Amino acid sequence: MRILFICPDINKPTGGIKQIYRQVDVLNKNGFKAFILHQNRSFKCTWFYNSTPILYNSKIFKDIELLRFGKPKGLQKIRKFIKKIVTFKLDKINNQNIEITESDILVFPEVYGNKVAKLLPDIKKVIYNQGCYQTFFGHNLDLNNKETPYLSKDLIAIIVNSENGKKYINYSFPNKDLYRVHYGIDRNNFYYQKNKKRQIAYMPRRLRVDLLQIINILKFRGVLEGWELVEIDNMTENQVANVFKESAIFLNFSINEGFGMPPAEAMACGCLVIGYPGKGGDEFFKEEFSYPIPDRNVLMYAQKLEQLLLNYDKNKLKHLEQGKKASEFILKEYAIEVEENDITSVWTSIFEKNNFNK
Repeated sequence: MRILFICPDINKPTGGIKQIYRQVDVLNKNGFKAFILHQNRSFKCTWFYNSTPILYNSKIFKDIELLRFGKPKGLQKIRKFIKKIVTFKLDKINNQNIEITESDILVFPEVYGNKVAKLLPDIKKVIYNQGCYQTFFGHNLDLNNKETPYLSKDLIAIIVNSENGKKYINYSFPNKDLYRVHYGIDRNNFYYQKNKKRQIAYMPRRLRVDLLQIINILKFRGVLEGWELVEIDNMTENQVANVFKESAIFLNFSINEGFGMPPAEAMACGCLVIGYPGKGGDEFFKEEFSYPIPDRNVLMYAQKLEQLLLNYDKNKLKHLEQGKKASEFILKEYAIEVEENDITSVWTSIFEKNNFNK
């Protein structure tokens, strides 16, 4: 029995995709037959090292697109038709489309909307929901429309990545087989480093409008003199780890997160993390070693960051100890071994409940 993880062809740093690859690796290591299912032949993620087994099926991705966006019109329709003919010929040449059978399990991310259940009826499905606040993407406000993959007869389990996500899904869809898998952080790459530069790291993709306000407030107050800002964007996993290890502070701007991997990785490297926990991060934004700020409270964010910057040199040993505590907590609670045990236990339980054989 194969476990096929539907994964979009995106080759840029995306934590959710890395975790899909990771789950496939762990399953194969522990006796399951699991694969990434990509759209285009020869595609694989290269921004982090992996030797993950990959299969290809362009048709299922085309069907997903059709369900989400409907049939194209006009010139778009002509372009789609030409692309379809070219892709069909290439698929035949390359034998790209693997056959999906009733003995397979399809694992979908949470972002594909309310019509996923229509795909391949009678094929067993699992939803790996890493962003619970995206659960209802594609749904609408029609009170009579109760179409959702979460109530499909084909759905055999839901997997989430945090306690917050577990509460969200359990409240929305009670009495479903729901499991939580802890993320694992690689201590060989993300680890505590004592020697810190006067460096503030941030990621520009989330709430840049808040970032601009906070940095400019403190710039014009003269608080950022002697500090350097470092943007983390389109970096490999190793490059991100190196920035975290040399940075004293990481600014987090995530809200409505299923978990929030960047702040956890920053803490693992000993950064003082300040910012929005994003709900999913509530479980590790501990006040003894981090600085949680209520969502979108820009003024409080600026004030807390100013206090931290002004006190950093005066209490450097204290702050280094905070960073060490953060690293120890993260690398214990989110150890690779914890993640592997969760993944193995969850899928063993799914197979046992459904009388499946590996």
